[in-house]
Amino acid sequence: MPYFKKYILFIFISSSFYAKAQEEGTRNTAKKNIEITGEIMLIPFEPNLYISEIDMKINEKTKWKFEKIRENFRHQLDNQLKLKLQNTATVVSFYTDSLKMWKDLEYIYKSTTIYYDLISKPSSSTASIKNQKGIKNGQIAVEINDEKKFMNTKITDKELLGYLNKKYKSEYFVFINELDIRNNPDSYDIASDTYQRETIVHYSILDKTGKTISAGISTSNFSSQINEPKKIVSLYFAPIASAISEKIASFLDPKKVK
Repeated sequence: MPYFKKYILFIFISSSFYAKAQEEGTRNTAKKNIEITGEIMLIPFEPNLYISEIDMKINEKTKWKFEKIRENFRHQLDNQLKLKLQNTATVVSFYTDSLKMWKDLEYIYKSTTIYYDLISKPSSSTASIKNQKGIKNGQIAVEINDEKKFMNTKITDKELLGYLNKKYKSEYFVFINELDIRNNPDSYDIASDTYQRETIVHYSILDKTGKTISAGISTSNFSSQINEPKKIVSLYFAPIASAISEKIASFLDPKKVK
């Protein structure tokens, strides 16, 4: 084949390859811009609503700093909930690469407040708050009495759920209001030199109208000998996520429950 024809053939093949690569690159970019939608939306707890008495032990085991420990548990709790709930319906999680979604999460935090409420009789998310304490000057204000309480969610912007429903097609909203990991020294066992810890997740489940479907706490216990974050998540966050997912499954179409 003459040199000139070979050169023309090379240019044609190279151009075709470049065009195909450019097309594939465009497709990949387009995929990243697709809005994520789902029937259930997960709202992770605000970072300042993480209360833990085990971070020092985890640091000794992993050398992780406080911020990394907190964000790991925040992310992994969200992930466990997604794993359990996606067997019931499609799920929207804010743990994606979308910066726009995180801006919506900030909007959610600004449009809600949390407050201490009775576990035995949770208030509606749209009810007025009377004689309740929650966040004060950016800190958790603890209310002390004999009645068992939890952190509940109140919607302060009536446009919030409508906006989220329209944008993400979400019908139900799972608010994780607070994560507590506490030591229970009263459970100390001399023989094994261990004691129990309790993981407490405060949550509220609302529908798109703001009606409270379920609200309260879900808990699990584990030994003080366990300080590996991965093990804590897989063994002790998982049953909490299962308990919360069961609360919402009963309100969905039974045909969707796998």
